[in-house]
Amino acid sequence: MIRYGTDGICRARPPGGLVAARFRHYEARSGMPLLHDHLLLSVKGQRLDGTWGSIHTTALHENTVAASALYKELVAAEVCEELGLATEPRTVTPGRRPVMEIAGVPHELIRWTARRSNQIATCLAELEHEYVTAVDDIGEPKFLPVVSKRARAKLERIAARKTRPPKKEKARSLAQLRADWKQSAILTSGVAASVIHYLLEHARAAAAAIRARVAAVVDVALAAADVAATVFVMNEGGRFHRRHLLAEARRHLTLVQRGRRRELGLDDQVVAAAISAHCLDISEPKTVSGLEAGYRLYTAR
Repeated sequence: MIRYGTDGICRARPPGGLVAARFRHYEARSGMPLLHDHLLLSVKGQRLDGTWGSIHTTALHENTVAASALYKELVAAEVCEELGLATEPRTVTPGRRPVMEIAGVPHELIRWTARRSNQIATCLAELEHEYVTAVDDIGEPKFLPVVSKRARAKLERIAARKTRPPKKEKARSLAQLRADWKQSAILTSGVAASVIHYLLEHARAAAAAIRARVAAVVDVALAAADVAATVFVMNEGGRFHRRHLLAEARRHLTLVQRGRRRELGLDDQVVAAAISAHCLDISEPKTVSGLEAGYRLYTAR
């Protein structure tokens, strides 16, 4: 949204979108394969009359989770459609929702790339121990004996910073990276060399089995019920905004589509159905922004 008028009280969508520079990286700081993009966004956008104004940065930050869900969904679909692959849900952390991974890739090979995750997990365990055993000057516990979700999220950020390796001084070409990864995987991952040499063929065979078994059919009504229920449970007090429904709708579609491209606007259809059938508007608008659709507050019926 572009803000304009006194104190930015008026807002409009930039008709031409946002101005950005994208930098694609193929590896993590640890040197392990990690395809990802860095996106540098301009804080200026073009208004309807052609003039330029500031992006409403608060709204941008509020929608990062929904944007992240869309990015992951689109990247998975592009990779799967181009290479004839499919995705499947895998449990990474017990007690948490599964993540979508490329089907047919051995778990040991995925864990081989997760050196950074293992370092963060080890550091996090140490930080949590310090948290629950910390005492004040008179020997009383500083914090609760159980780490809350909010505290854990802060500790996870601290652990990520503490274990973050420095950037490498010299960049390697993608061809060199692939050769080095292949050699390292054969020597240290525990996966048979034959599987690594023919990994794409293994993944395509797994994808064919999934696509023969799982139809790419989205029942909007059922998806809406699932999305509304999940968002209600996962948000404190059972109160949420449209952006929370949108993020969850995209996660749901990623699970159902299994790497296939979906119909444009299907996520918005699911959100609209969830709001109309399963949500109760409990907004108490006290400001202009409170009247906007994106800021209306909902709970489940």
